[in-house]
Amino acid sequence: LDNNGLRAITPRERVLNEIFKMGIRPGDPDHRRLLKARLARLEKRNEQALAHREMIRKLRNTKNIWFRRDTAQQAELEQKHAQLRELNLNNHAQKRELKVNNSESDLENLETVSICGRPTMMGTASDLALLQNFEEADTCPGENSNKLLLLQGQDQRLFGRTGNNLIEFLHALQYARDHDVQLGIVSNSWAFEMLLKMWMSVKDDDWEVQFEEAFCVKIFNSQDETETQGYELLFPELTVTEDFTKQLFLYQSERSLVEYIGHQAQYLQTLFKNYNTGVGTTASGEPVRDMCSGIKALFGDNKNAIYSVVHSRSLEEAGKTLLGRLSKFSGCDPEAALHMTPDYVKSILEPLGLLDYPVVLITDGQDFAVIQRLLNDPEIAPKLRLFFEEG
Repeated sequence: LDNNGLRAITPRERVLNEIFKMGIRPGDPDHRRLLKARLARLEKRNEQALAHREMIRKLRNTKNIWFRRDTAQQAELEQKHAQLRELNLNNHAQKRELKVNNSESDLENLETVSICGRPTMMGTASDLALLQNFEEADTCPGENSNKLLLLQGQDQRLFGRTGNNLIEFLHALQYARDHDVQLGIVSNSWAFEMLLKMWMSVKDDDWEVQFEEAFCVKIFNSQDETETQGYELLFPELTVTEDFTKQLFLYQSERSLVEYIGHQAQYLQTLFKNYNTGVGTTASGEPVRDMCSGIKALFGDNKNAIYSVVHSRSLEEAGKTLLGRLSKFSGCDPEAALHMTPDYVKSILEPLGLLDYPVVLITDGQDFAVIQRLLNDPEIAPKLRLFFEEG
C-alpha cells in the first residue's frame, strides 16, 4: 500500500490490462496464449536487468569500465585535437604534391596520419605505392547532370545498423562517381544522423558549404526542393528507406580495384580528418561526443598501446541466423563468434602474440555469460578491459 492506502498494481495485472485494452477478453481463444507469452517476456526482461545490475556491482571495484557518455576529458583535449587535425591537413596536402617519379626515400619519410594523437597506417609508403597511378578527378560527379541520387528518410527503417549505414553512405558516393550523377542528402535524413554523431559536427553557419565541398554533394531541406531545382530522382520506385539502403549496401562498382580503393580511401580520410572532439552538434542539435574519450579513458597518455578488441553482439537473436547462413559457405562454426568462449578467443589471440596485452571487450550487454566466462579465465581476466555499448 502507498501513503494513500492504495494497492500497487502487480506486473500480471498490468499485462492483463494491456490485453484487455486490445479488446481480447478472458474467454477469447488468444487470451491465454498472449498472457503466457507476455508474462514470459516480462520475466526475461527482469532477469536481464537484474543480471546487468549484479554484474555492474561486481565489476565496478575490480575492472575498468567506461561508458560512452564520459566527457570529463573533452575540454582538456579540444586544443590538442584541433592541432592534430591541422597537422593531418598539412600531411594530406604534402601527399598530393608527390608525383609518380618520387624516390622511395621520399615516400618513406612521409609521416602517417594521426588520430587521437596516435599514428595510423594511413598514408604510408605502401599506400602511396598502391595509389601512385590513381588520379582524383578534378571535378565533382554530376555537375552537368540533372539526375539525382537522394539520401532521405529516418533511421528507424534502414538496412542494418551503423556499420551497414556507413557502407551505404560510402556506396552512394561511389555510385554518384561511377555514373556521373549528383548525390543529394536531405538535411534531416538518416545519413546525417549517422555521420554527424562521429564526424563533421555542426560548428558554424557555413557547415553545409564545407560538407558539400568535402564530399561533392548537395544538401536539400526536402524532396520538394529537388523538384523545384529541376532534378530527376533516381530509383523513385524505392519509396521504403529500408529497400533503398539495402540496394546501396549491395551496390558493386565496376571500376578497377585501384580506382575503387582510391575513391574510398579519399572518403574515409576526409571523415577521419574531421572526427568529433565533443565540440558542435548533430543536424538535429544534439551535442556530439568526443571520439577519442574512449581510448583516452582506457590507455591514458600511452600513445603506443598494443591491444586487441573482442566485439560481443547477439543482435537480438538474429546473430544465430546470420552466422548459420555464413557457416554454410565458409565451413566456420555457426555459433562460436556469438558465445566468445575463452578457448575461442585465445585460439585467435595467442598465435598473434596478443595475449600479453590488454583485451578490450565491447559488448551490447545482452549476453552477460560472455563477460562472466572471460572473467573466470585466468589468462584473459587480468588483461580484460570492458566497454559497454549503449542501446
